Amino acid sequence: MRSLSLLSVAAGLLLSAVIAAPARHHDYDQDENDDCITPDPLPCTDPESPSYCVGTNGNDTLMDTYICGDWRLGPIKLPTDITLDALVEIYDRFGGACPGEFLATWYNDTADSYMYPEEDGFLLTINGSRIEGVIELPEGTLIDRFGSEYGSYASPAAAPYMQRALPPSNLATPADDPRYPYNYHIYRVAKAFTVLSGPIAPWFGQPGHGVQYKLNDNIMTLLDGGYLGTVDLSALDDPEEPN
Repeated sequence: MRSLSLLSVAAGLLLSAVIAAPARHHDYDQDENDDCITPDPLPCTDPESPSYCVGTNGNDTLMDTYICGDWRLGPIKLPTDITLDALVEIYDRFGGACPGEFLATWYNDTADSYMYPEEDGFLLTINGSRIEGVIELPEGTLIDRFGSEYGSYASPAAAPYMQRALPPSNLATPADDPRYPYNYHIYRVAKAFTVLSGPIAPWFGQPGHGVQYKLNDNIMTLLDGGYLGTVDLSALDDPEEPN
C-alpha cells in the first residue's frame, strides 16, 4: 500500500508540473487588432528578409540584375517567353536552400568556381559505374545548351532546366552578347555525328535525370566544321500557322 501511495504522489506531482509548465516561446508577430497569430516568414522564402542574402557576395550595382546582386545565383527574372517559359516552369533554383547555404554547398571559393560532379556528370549505377553509350545524332536533330559556345555539353532541345542539373548562373544573359537571352542556344544537326549520351546525375539541388550529350568537340568547333547550324529563337516563338 505504501508503494501505491508513493506512486500516486509522484503521478500527482508530474501532472502538476505538466499543467504548470509555461508554453514555449515562439517568435510570432501579432497585430494588436488581430487575433490571428502568424509566425515570422522563413528567411529563405522572403527575399526582403535581412538574412536572405547572408553568405552571398553581392554587388550593389547588380542588385536589380542578379539574386542578392551575386552573379553566381543567376538572374532575378526567369524566362517568360514561349520558347523558354516551360523549361523553367517548376524550377527551384536553390533546391529549397537559402542562397548562402546553396553557395556554401556547391561553390568552391578557393577555385572561384562551381563544383561539378565526377564522371562527367553521368548518372551512376549502384556499383558506381556511369550510365552512358555512344549514339549518332542524325541530320535534322535539334539540340540545345544553356552556356557559352565553348562548352562541350548539350541536351535534347527543350529539356526542362531542372533535369539538366546546372547551376543558376548558366541562366544569366552574357553581358558581351545579349543576342542570346538566358544564355540559351539551340542548334540543328547539319551533318550526323556521334556523341556520348546518358542520364544526368542529380546535382546543384536539382533532380537531374534528363539526357546529356558529351560532345567530342566544343559547340564552336562543331559550328565551324559544319556539323551544327544555329536555330533562330524567334522562329520558334512564332511558328507558322498550319495550312
